[in-house]
Amino acid sequence: MIKIHKLAALLILTICSCQQIEEQRLRLTSKLFNKGMAIAGIAHLKESDPNCNNKNCAMIEVNYPIFKSQPLLNQRIESILKKEIEGFLPSVGTAKTINDYMKLFIKSYVAFKEQFPESKTPWFLEIMIETNYNDSGWLSFASSSKSYTGGVRNNEWMQYINTDTLGRTIDIEDKIGDFSELRQQAEIIFRNQNQLAPDARLSATGFTFKNDEFHLPENIGSNDTHILLHYNNYEIGDNIQGAVLIKIPHPSVTDTEISYYQDIIMYYEDFLNWWSDQNWTP
Repeated sequence: MIKIHKLAALLILTICSCQQIEEQRLRLTSKLFNKGMAIAGIAHLKESDPNCNNKNCAMIEVNYPIFKSQPLLNQRIESILKKEIEGFLPSVGTAKTINDYMKLFIKSYVAFKEQFPESKTPWFLEIMIETNYNDSGWLSFASSSKSYTGGVRNNEWMQYINTDTLGRTIDIEDKIGDFSELRQQAEIIFRNQNQLAPDARLSATGFTFKNDEFHLPENIGSNDTHILLHYNNYEIGDNIQGAVLIKIPHPSVTDTEISYYQDIIMYYEDFLNWWSDQNWTP
């Protein structure tokens, strides 16, 4: 009887431990593997001039996520893409869909070539929207574009867009905390990245912060492990510096924590495999 009671107690402890580990597994995998709004797929759209038979042509390519059963969120993503393409068009007329906008980009190039037939300048526009973070009703997108429609060099631009599940803009400060503390952390990382002493002037390495005082960028986003701060070309310097990215670890996510729970999950799964191999019978 005593042995049976001990066995029952052992089973209860085992079950409780497994339940606790399972809860941690679900919490961790949700954080690690970004289990948020379901993505139905990634759209890859491409348009070019069908009548162009040489390398001096026009091409536009767009890539973006499509979310499952989320029409408002999908509409917001489409509106972001349309606005980006619209910046390269003289007018949009009756265009409604993304494909309509893409065709107008090609038509604009055709009209340009008709006006300046001697021009050998090809045009291209590439736009990509990626989902950096997708959890707990918060989505953080990175919308990046690369283009060339003449000039000395390609143009590159990136912006973070933070929304709720309905595509409405959210205040990221409400999600990540007070910006004043974030600014202090960011400046420390920025100075370390650029080998600047704590008391050195920021302009010493060619950066052009207003009044030579560090400030946060307009583009603040997130992924699963870091707060992301992105300065576009020319935002804090000339093109030599290029774009600048600062990554600040989320306070709630550390490598030690991830490693610890990964070990627990591994041991838990090994235990379950061993348990199932024992063919226990009452």
